[in-house]
Amino acid sequence: MDIFIMSMLVAVCSFGILTLNVVKPHADIEISVAQIDPAAPEAAVPAPIDQIEPKQTPSAPIVETPAATPTRPVPVPTKRAALIPSSPGFISLLGDAQNDAFFYRSDFANPDGHYGGDWSPKNIKQTAEGADLEVHHEQSRSGPFTGAEIKTVNTYGYGRYEVVMRPSKGSGLVSSFFTYTGSYEGTAHDEIDIEFLGLDTSRIHFNYFRKGKTGASATFDLPFDASEADHLYAFEWSPEGITWYVDGKPYYKTVEGDAFVPRTAGSIIFNNWAGKPFITGWTGKPTFESGAAAHYSCISFAPLGDNTRACSDLYLPNRPKHDGLVTAQLTR
Repeated sequence: MDIFIMSMLVAVCSFGILTLNVVKPHADIEISVAQIDPAAPEAAVPAPIDQIEPKQTPSAPIVETPAATPTRPVPVPTKRAALIPSSPGFISLLGDAQNDAFFYRSDFANPDGHYGGDWSPKNIKQTAEGADLEVHHEQSRSGPFTGAEIKTVNTYGYGRYEVVMRPSKGSGLVSSFFTYTGSYEGTAHDEIDIEFLGLDTSRIHFNYFRKGKTGASATFDLPFDASEADHLYAFEWSPEGITWYVDGKPYYKTVEGDAFVPRTAGSIIFNNWAGKPFITGWTGKPTFESGAAAHYSCISFAPLGDNTRACSDLYLPNRPKHDGLVTAQLTR
């Protein structure tokens, strides 16, 4: 009996030991999980804060870097100091309501020079499609012809000049778009030209003058007859030189350091005329039909560095559209 009791006691003690051994690991697991779970979020919270704070401190120098470089504006005044005075940009569609405060219809004789007749305002016909400038076989104070000319009241300097036009066709005629200033304005003769001879309207002529002396003029064959349809012609004038364009493509550029690039702001002029006999070797004999007209449907100017509305916005379908408001002067 004593042996039986002793055996039972040993069994109970052994069970208790086994139970403690089983429970104790579970308790350890619970404790370890309790230590990991709350500690993980607590450790994760300060980590991003510590990371954000250093990011904020270097952000101050990043903001200050552009502000701390006022050297950028320094070249700008230097360049602008070399710029010549200019009126603001504009675009004109030359419709049937002519803006007389903006354009001047030439009305005077040309006894001297190469023009073979007077400028006559009655030779300017305006419609919703633009302006037709006619040349007539009729006696005038200056010769056997009358021509037509329109010029801006204001003067313009460096920038992009654009025109949409159809030159007149016929031997003896000249259709032009150009800038000009000279003795009449009390300045040196500076000029930039786009010209067509009615003798051959499949060719275009570029020319420029500085103090009355011509630069390296150029003539190009066009892949079309310019008198048959409107096309966009332009030139960009800067202190570095001049580049001429046809339908948005560059055709001709002055060389670097060209001394004949104009330096004086001028009026924008477009005209249609026949010359005096001494230039018929260039223009051809005046066998054109009386009333032959050059058509102009858009004139525009954008000052250098400005992106004001231009004729190419209307003529070229792929030109990027402007994001901002147009602030240029707008005439009909």
